Amino acid sequence: MMRNEMPLVDCHFHLFDAGAGTPSARYRPAYAARIEDWQRLLAPLGDLYGVVVQTSFLGTDNAALLAALGASAGRLRGVAVVDPSVTDDALAAMHAAGVRGIRLNLFGDPDWRRIGTAPWRTLFERIAGLGWHVELHTENGQGVAMLAELDAALGHCAAPVVLDHFCRPGERGSRDAVFEAVATTLRHRQVWVKLSAPYRLPTGTDWQSLAGTWSQVVGPDRLLLGSDWPWTNHESAARADECAALFGWPCEPGAGGEVAGARGFAESLRWRNAAALYGFDL
Repeated sequence: MMRNEMPLVDCHFHLFDAGAGTPSARYRPAYAARIEDWQRLLAPLGDLYGVVVQTSFLGTDNAALLAALGASAGRLRGVAVVDPSVTDDALAAMHAAGVRGIRLNLFGDPDWRRIGTAPWRTLFERIAGLGWHVELHTENGQGVAMLAELDAALGHCAAPVVLDHFCRPGERGSRDAVFEAVATTLRHRQVWVKLSAPYRLPTGTDWQSLAGTWSQVVGPDRLLLGSDWPWTNHESAARADECAALFGWPCEPGAGGEVAGARGFAESLRWRNAAALYGFDL
């Protein structure tokens, strides 16, 4: 495969050791997700940069993420998982390492409304002071309620919200109520959407249609691309081809709404948007 020399920022992938996980983890991988394997997969698609997102089964132990950032020579940023007990010194150290946001993985979490309590509201104010964002992961079709709770908890602090995996709309696809909810939130807060992991959407979902709808709702300058590598619980040889298709979208002028040329849109998706949100020097 001929190498594409345009910068490419993979805004969502994971790193972990084989068997790693907290004592309460629902899933422990039998394999390691190594930086070298990620690079081997995606390097042919562009001049590679990336955002390491803390995976749920590692909890708040961000050691592997921080080690990867430290060895990356500025080519990686991070999204960590923390709780309200995290110290200001720990947050400052994460920021210096390249962390630019925190992740709320509320998938299957019966206690998700805790994010509206006072300790979490205070945490959001603290991370907003660092210029960080809050990344939200929900179950398919649960985005409306969880986004509303998060937006209320963020209150007047300026932290942007980043929505994982197309925001995981339900069976109604582009007619899901979450699109209207995001449009309302945009009146007072930045909202970004990661186009990633189409295999986590309801069966039969047209991810390109969703991508086009999100481009119209949040704007092409608020879309991000992510591989979700190594596709935990969805591992398959087909995933590599899906990543290539995702990172190649759109393939023709005009895809995803009226934009000033396909190349300009492709540059925004591949690296300009990510550079703006995560602070890459590109």
